[in-house]
Amino acid sequence: KEGWCSRGFYTSPGGYKVALHVYPNGYGDGKGTHVSCFIYLEAGEYDDLLEWPFQGEVTIELLNQLEDKNHVKVAFHFNKATPYKCKQRVSQGQEGQEWGIHKFLSHTYRLPNNCRFLKDDSLYFRVSVKVTSKTKPWLALT
Repeated sequence: KEGWCSRGFYTSPGGYKVALHVYPNGYGDGKGTHVSCFIYLEAGEYDDLLEWPFQGEVTIELLNQLEDKNHVKVAFHFNKATPYKCKQRVSQGQEGQEWGIHKFLSHTYRLPNNCRFLKDDSLYFRVSVKVTSKTKPWLALT
């Protein structure tokens, strides 16, 4: 697969471990026309304390590097409709199946004034996760 992956990060202290995969030239329905963005689960330190399968809302933002507005923001859900292999617990050393947005941003997107996503050969993304699955209350970190 073409693109790049972030290092794994936690959705919150004691939370799920995920990573971002970005395809600048698109993937699937967005191939050749869009930037595609996906999240996948990784094995994490707290997995025994968490409920599976993972459920939540993920928001991915491509940040404007000139000022704090005009970011491109898309949200999607890990829920009952999400394929199970995308939200199931992952074994150590493995990556989960990706879930996300094939058409995150069109290559023909017209930038607003004072907006620049690519600067010094770098793009910046912000990922926010609102988890709706829970920790096991009797094992929760205190």
